[in-house]
Order: sequence, then structure tokens, then C-alpha cells
Amino acid sequence: MSGRSMVILSSKLLGVAVITAALGLGACGDDPKKDAGDGTTDPDGADGTGDGDASADPWAAPVESGAWRALYNNRGRLPDNASLNDLWIMDSDGSDQLAITDLGGLKDLDPPLSCNYGCFVSPNLKWIAVVAGPPTATGFVIKLGTFDPNMKVALLKGGELTDIIDFQFVADRMFYSKIKSCTGPSCEYEFTVVELGENVNVAIPFESFPKGEDIADSTYKGHFRVAADGRSMVMLNTTIRSVGVYLWKQGTGTVELDYICKYGEKGNCSGTGSEYTDTDTIAIDATGRYIVFFTFAERWQRARVYDTQNPGTVQSSIIASVGSGAYVENACQPGVLADWQWQRTVGDAYFTPDGSEVVFMGENACPVNGQQPTKARSNIYRVKLATLQSGKNLEEADIFSITKHPFGDVTANRRPSAFQLTPDGATVVFTGTPTYDQSGGLIPDGGARQRNDREVYRIRLDGTNAEQLTNDIAFTAESPLVIGL
Repeated sequence: MSGRSMVILSSKLLGVAVITAALGLGACGDDPKKDAGDGTTDPDGADGTGDGDASADPWAAPVESGAWRALYNNRGRLPDNASLNDLWIMDSDGSDQLAITDLGGLKDLDPPLSCNYGCFVSPNLKWIAVVAGPPTATGFVIKLGTFDPNMKVALLKGGELTDIIDFQFVADRMFYSKIKSCTGPSCEYEFTVVELGENVNVAIPFESFPKGEDIADSTYKGHFRVAADGRSMVMLNTTIRSVGVYLWKQGTGTVELDYICKYGEKGNCSGTGSEYTDTDTIAIDATGRYIVFFTFAERWQRARVYDTQNPGTVQSSIIASVGSGAYVENACQPGVLADWQWQRTVGDAYFTPDGSEVVFMGENACPVNGQQPTKARSNIYRVKLATLQSGKNLEEADIFSITKHPFGDVTANRRPSAFQLTPDGATVVFTGTPTYDQSGGLIPDGGARQRNDREVYRIRLDGTNAEQLTNDIAFTAESPLVIGL
């Protein structure tokens, strides 16, 4: 694997890790800053939708339970701490912020461990994976452990995995990928599952990908998404001109769901530019039945819906389009995108717990007056699954912006970098640029910190009650993970 590939891999693994550091957050933790999603104070959430009655408002939010905790990365952002990372956990209101390396006793192990290269926690807060060092040409070394009732970490005997490319915890299972073989720059990867609650020393290989003729020209790097039930998995096999969407299902193996070209179709596919990656935005519902893939081809940016019970069907809705040429090359032309639209979808996307909506993140980094924006605009959006299944051209009324960020190098543009939904489906937890400084004052527009730092926020699904939960000028918060209680 090339050095460039390992940079991408390292970024993804460390980005999924859940780390954060000393927040010095007495003021923010004790007196959190809230707004109604538009900069106005709304401490009671009195917005006419607080009762969660969807019959009155299609974008109403469920009642917040607060029965969750958030984990997150804290990465040093100053010259004297740039090599430091740590894994932090806090309550849903931002209180009781604790570092996992201290709480879990990682520093007291023999030999001592840290989260400097990444720590990953299972969604049930039972298992932890600690990356033991920097990546090599074939992947990472990972040490597996478990938490006791007091959150102390005990490493599992024989729980060291080597040459890991990507992995994902699903309940008491861990899925991971490793390089199996390579032909030039194109590689075949082996997928393996470990039943953590049974015997961590028994690794069960269950599939390899891509295979046969699909390896030719492949730029696939070994990444995947597993459904919450652990019975299905999605992989994107990319080339410089195409992306194939593949589904592995327990008991039936791997099938191709779709094949998308920059121009043309499978067998007559053309294009260059490497616009597709195996980490492009995908959402999988909890049962693994529905998959939504946000992508683009020819003149269109689309959301494509796959019903895995009917793998031959593809439902597609148009998000945006250009008059001629390729969408990806012409989306920033004047008049193409309306204010409510976005240039491309980024990061991971998630279904709401009831499966009726998809929540995703869109970004617009189009040049302004010929210059790249100092601060791109990113927003977190909602869309109904039924709308995407309709095959229509999406209109402004079909999309709900949760964060409602404006354009510009301004504090109100919090530019989310990652998010997750809480188990009750009522709250979005995200990392974004800070609104308030450590004294509780509003950070002025145009300042470096409102552009370069990240803090943890919570916001209701209906866009109200936005609250900055962390505030540490020395560390940047990344990759939130929500743990249900």
C-alpha cells in the first residue's frame, strides 16, 4: 500500500477514534451556552414542536431523554501539544468530563498505553481498541480490552491484532479488514469477524473483496460500513471513473447493488479524476434493509436508495444538477446551486431510530469571486426516506437544515466536521467551530479560532437548543460517539 493510502487510512482511523483533552470548562460546563439554532436564546425549547407531535410539524423532534453520554477525541492544536490525543467522556449536559486514559487506567498498564494514535470504544461501552503505534505499509497494530463496572480497562489475553486497515464494533462483535494480496496499486482485502464475548483469539474470515475482474483498476482501500444488526455490510469499489456499490449479507454473500460512472454505464464507462472514494457518504438503517448512497454522475448529484430485500431495484432522487458537462466539475458555476443546496455530501450519514429519515452533512466550498472561501459552509440536514424513494427532483421544502449555518468566515457558521444521533432520535451531537470563548463571550467573526478549532455541540433534531458543551483553546474536539444509557 502506498504512503498516500496510509495517510488516508490514518486519517479515517484516527478520525473515528473518540478522544479529547483537558477542557478547563468550569464556565462552559456550569453555565452552558444555548440558542434556538439561529443565535437567539431559547432555554425552554419553546418552539411549538416540543411535544414531538409530528402531525403538526413534519420536522418536529422527539422528546429529549438525555439518557446518553458522549465520547470524543481531543487532539492537541498548539505547537507544544500537537502529538497528544486523548479519549474523553461526558454526560449529555456536558458535565463530568473525564479522560479515558485516566479513568480507564491505560497509563497504569504494563507497558503503559495512550490514545495518541487512536482509541476506539464500542457503542455499548464494553470494549476498547487502542492503536499501539503509527501505521505501517500494511496497517495498524491494535490492542483490545474491556471495561469493568468502574470503567477500568483490562487488556484481553491474545487480543492484539496486526496489519488492520479498518474496523468497526457492532455490539459484542468486531469486524475488520486486512490486505490479502495486491496486483500493482489494486488490492484484495480480507474481512474478518471476532466474537468478543466468546473467544477473542478465534478470528473468523468471512469474505474477501474485490474479487476477480473487479480488482482491475480498483482504488478500493479496505473501508466498509456494517449495519447495527451485524448481519450486512456495504463496500464501495472505486476506480478513477466509477464506483460499484456492493452488499455482503450474512448467509448469502456479496452482491452488486449498483454501478455508477462519471459518464456512461458499466461496460461503456469513461471519465478521469478519481472523484469517488470508498469512504463516500452512506447510511444503513438498523435492520440493514435500506441503504442510501449520496453520490454524483454525469450532470447530477443524487441520493440513491437500495432495498436489500429487492437488490435489483434502485430508487434515485436528484439533489442538484448542471445544464451540461459533469456535475462535479460544474457545480460551482454561477446560478447552479440555490442557497438551500450544497455542493456535495460529506462524512457519514445515519437513519433516525424509527427508520423514517436520513440525517446527513452537506458542504459548500465553492469559490466566491474567484477565491476559495476562507471557511466553507457545512450544515446537517434531514430528509424523509419516502421522499428519496419517490424519485423526484428535491425541492427546498423536502430538506430540513438542522444547523442553518450561513455562508462566510463568521462565528455563526459553525462548520460541523462530524456528528451522531442520540438513541432516542431527539438530539444531534456534533463537532464544529466554537461559538463562545472560555470566558463565555461570543467569539468575533473572522478570528482564527472560529475557523480552526472544534468543540462538541448538542442540538435538537428540529434545530432548537443548540449548546456548546466543551471549550478548550488548546485542544480540538473530533469524532463524537454517542453511548446510550
